[in-house]
Amino acid sequence: MQRRSLTELASNPDLISGIYNYCDRWCERCPLTSRCLVYATEQMDHNGSSQSHDLRNEAFWHRLSSILNETQEMISEWARDAGLDLSYVSEEEPKRRKSRRQLVDNHPLTRAGKKYANSASDWFRGFDHTEQNEPSEQLEDAREVIQWYQYQIAVKIMRALSCRSDGWEDEPEMVDFPKDSDGSAKVALIGIDRSIAAWRWVQLSLPDHMESIVPLILQLERLRQRVERAFPEARDFVRPGFDEILGPPN
Repeated sequence: MQRRSLTELASNPDLISGIYNYCDRWCERCPLTSRCLVYATEQMDHNGSSQSHDLRNEAFWHRLSSILNETQEMISEWARDAGLDLSYVSEEEPKRRKSRRQLVDNHPLTRAGKKYANSASDWFRGFDHTEQNEPSEQLEDAREVIQWYQYQIAVKIMRALSCRSDGWEDEPEMVDFPKDSDGSAKVALIGIDRSIAAWRWVQLSLPDHMESIVPLILQLERLRQRVERAFPEARDFVRPGFDEILGPPN
């Protein structure tokens, strides 16, 4: 994709600025792909035709590489205009980053999110080993939801914790801006909500397995309450596009 075509794509007035910052990356289930710049760039090849959603597609990575090369030139211009030396790193910064990373990795919320992911894997492993019947469409849909968010919940929690520990959100110039940590925590909470509902869906599809699913739902509910206590303003975070009242595209 040439620099001019990327610029033209970004100037589409129907696109919602920043909508991709707080989504769950599930484009196939998203109702707002037509208003997302990231989705649009992923769907464009050099001739502007539609491409497969498969992110492993070789053509996609070639296009992404060309965008990276173009963006590197733009980054140099932006840094020069801002008077920034991008290569400068204080001697203490690597130590601080390592310390923050360790704190996030060992945080109880991170461990709880990872524990749930492992528990979900264990349940499906046992189910697949014993179940002989053909799964229903409802069960397949529920499983798709659960496995989409299974690991993402912990990842989004870690991002929320990392953003908060960096301290930049508390800078005076950032006081009037929504906190990225709250946005990431909200995406984690949405994943938890949907996972709880999907596990209930599994229960309704598999009455014989109802009791074995209860601990997973309780695990998620406890995690949900803990995330809400840690990030009390997360539910009120307004994600561009998803949490706004939108008019139809022009």
